[in-house]
Amino acid sequence: MIGLLFLLIFFTAVKRTYSLPYMEGPNASRASISSYRVVTMFITCLCILAVDFRIYPREYAKTETYVTSLVWQVLLAVRALVLPPTEDIETWRKFASLCRKNGRISQARSTLIKLLQYDPEASPENVRYQGPPQVMLAYLKYQWSLGDDHKRKEAFARLQNLVREFSISLNIQSIASTASTSGTNANVPLLARVYHKLGAWQWSLSPGLDDDSIQEILTAFRNATQCATKWAKAWHAWALFNTAVMSHYTLRGF
Repeated sequence: MIGLLFLLIFFTAVKRTYSLPYMEGPNASRASISSYRVVTMFITCLCILAVDFRIYPREYAKTETYVTSLVWQVLLAVRALVLPPTEDIETWRKFASLCRKNGRISQARSTLIKLLQYDPEASPENVRYQGPPQVMLAYLKYQWSLGDDHKRKEAFARLQNLVREFSISLNIQSIASTASTSGTNANVPLLARVYHKLGAWQWSLSPGLDDDSIQEILTAFRNATQCATKWAKAWHAWALFNTAVMSHYTLRGF
């Protein structure tokens, strides 16, 4: 494939070079520009294909190093000139999620701080963890992804507070009645995501299940299914935990 591209570039350049002396005026300029465009396109295609081979220098594979290519970063920067990140929360939140899932923790953190307009780790206690709910959930996911036990317990405690704040302003039954008919992630209500994470994190922090923790986790997963009745991920987590509870009680002889 690479050899074929080189041959195409070579023959195109030779053909254009021999045809230029017979052209005059604007036609010669157009032919030169056309040759440049063709060769540039072939070289671009070559680079796109070459990145998949081991011979390609890894330091130039920007998508492996920075999660997203420099083109995407430039696009986000240009977009920010027209629409500030605080008015385009969903786009930047998805970018932060992409960074976090691909191990670019520092980039995810800086993006979330840009959305929050303050650093929760360096702010006074009375203004800590305040901001748009979807951004706060994203920040708590970042905090959980650090892997530190203290950070995870802190993230879980804050997630419990976030659930209580939602419970004051929202009603689960009303959300369930207006839940999206689609099961795609883009249409899942935020409260369902919060309850799902609440159950999953408490399960992770409870190596030895007891009656109280079992009831709390089941309640969280059940609320997630009520808030998004067709969200497969919530139903899967609820069923998986029920299976774990059955195994737990079976081992105890119940």
